[in-house]
Amino acid sequence: IVDSLVEEKVNLLFVVGGDGTVRGAAKIAEEVKKRGLAIAVAVIPKTIDNDVPLLDRTFGFETAVEAAREAINVANVEADGFPFGLGVVKVMGRNSGFIAMHAALGSCVADCCLVPEVEFYLDGEGGIVDHIYERLIANNKAVIVVAEGAGQALMAEMGAAGEAVKDASGNVLLDDIGPWLCKQLKKRLDGRLEKESAYGDKLTLKYVDPSYMVRGIPPNTADNLYCTQLAHNAVHGAMAGMSSFLVGSINTRECYIPISLVANKRNVIDTSHQGLWEYVVFSTGQPSFQTELDPRNDKDVITTASGGVVLSTE
Repeated sequence: IVDSLVEEKVNLLFVVGGDGTVRGAAKIAEEVKKRGLAIAVAVIPKTIDNDVPLLDRTFGFETAVEAAREAINVANVEADGFPFGLGVVKVMGRNSGFIAMHAALGSCVADCCLVPEVEFYLDGEGGIVDHIYERLIANNKAVIVVAEGAGQALMAEMGAAGEAVKDASGNVLLDDIGPWLCKQLKKRLDGRLEKESAYGDKLTLKYVDPSYMVRGIPPNTADNLYCTQLAHNAVHGAMAGMSSFLVGSINTRECYIPISLVANKRNVIDTSHQGLWEYVVFSTGQPSFQTELDPRNDKDVITTASGGVVLSTE
């Protein structure tokens, strides 16, 4: 890549993407520095997953949450139209469940939110099955929002995981949590609900997978404005002679951040320091499932405005 930049006489490189892109940009910037070349490398954080650390949010995230919330509303309406209706919505979120968390919290209709950062279980006291059963009996409907990366360990434990295969980018292909979860809930709830129903009603499942309808849509107004700010700041920084930096908002302030500070790190949901995840648990009434506590003092933990915490991936 650096050879091509030199050959094409490019001296300003703007890299647009998420945490994987940041890692790539860091390697390019390192090679540029090693060769002593006058090439500025700037990163614009664009990813719906919101997985770039330190930042308040990434470009595209708010649009994705808005689209995911529309899918949740559809699932809720469908579930409400049937006895013991259960709407299950699977949204994107391989390693970070911010779309699921924000959309579930913003919808005000979700009864359960499952994310990659929190392991859950199905059976027994405090399990998903009992919680959803109670909601169905109380409200005659329920809605579950699940991120695509949730429950991978549970699926493997129950023998449902497929062979480990990687895509072209080197990411391990995830097992499909959505249909698997629907199947497990149907199997466990049908008999219990039938006994409670005066008409022998069983679970009515409505599965919604918006997939690329969450990612492949035009940005909303907030994201358009944010992207304009990021673009201007990236150009200004590069033209001023800066290099190896990422632009973004931290605590509402526009900042230039060294790429090395965020490369090989990921923004994940903070489940231990009174963040937004706590609001999700209170709002849905679901079991917290959180058994491991962060031994660090709150003042030593770097959290983000979107309810995240920095995780090293090295």
